[in-house]
Amino acid sequence: MNTPVHARIEMILKHFNLNQKQLAKQAGLPENTLSNAKKGKNIPNIEFFNAIYKALPNINPHWLYMGNGQMISDSTNGTSMMDDQETLKKMDSMMREIDYLREQIRDKEEIINLLKTNRVM
Repeated sequence: MNTPVHARIEMILKHFNLNQKQLAKQAGLPENTLSNAKKGKNIPNIEFFNAIYKALPNINPHWLYMGNGQMISDSTNGTSMMDDQETLKKMDSMMREIDYLREQIRDKEEIINLLKTNRVM
């Protein structure tokens, strides 16, 4: 099951008994950034996820970054800190790729809009 970002934020708030302002402060994030992600208005970047993971390190990074698995890391499953660090590196690489692709889409949309505007004139 792939849990959407906004649902993950809600689950974090509920599980850790935090409100939005408290989580934003604890993670060092602007409250409006957290609010927009919680409302589904934007898809957070890698720094957003990194900040939450650093503030709440017992969260399963697979779940936090991708929405897969259990929310809380199971310390009895044999997963080491090295595994978590390797996961973070992979997730960072994937998120950077996603950010790059988003930029490419925005560029293409801008070109399309310019072409449409010039066609009308």
